[in-house]
Amino acid sequence: MSTRSEIAIEMEDKSIKSIYCHSDGYLEHNGVLLDRHYGSYDLALSIINENDCSILGETIEKSRFYNTWRDEDTKAREFHNEYHFMTEFGDDIFAEYIYLFKDDKWYVSELKFVKDDEYKDNYHHCIGYHTKFTLLEDLLELLNDGGE
Repeated sequence: MSTRSEIAIEMEDKSIKSIYCHSDGYLEHNGVLLDRHYGSYDLALSIINENDCSILGETIEKSRFYNTWRDEDTKAREFHNEYHFMTEFGDDIFAEYIYLFKDDKWYVSELKFVKDDEYKDNYHHCIGYHTKFTLLEDLLELLNDGGE
């Protein structure tokens, strides 16, 4: 199975543009790549400008974007602001990580589940939600320290 993610950028007018990324969206892959190789507004925007992605690489050329790789016609999604963006993904259990570049830094929201026998009226016996955005470099530092 793939670890899906959404990669987004806050534009100068505070609107958000985002693309879907199908594979390896977890912190140890997309998180590290975004932090190490796409740490400026122009580099972050270069991802968005390629539209939906199969897998992100260290460079645009090493990445697979559906429009160039499979000759599809995907488009980045646009939202009025961060709140509008996150309400669209509020109960989306397919984007396991949401990455947002804003204020010259990468942030991440993780999909979490509340499991309880109380939720027997749905097939998963749980409710999914996305966390508030956390500074990506802080989470990567925790991973490197062994989660301590």
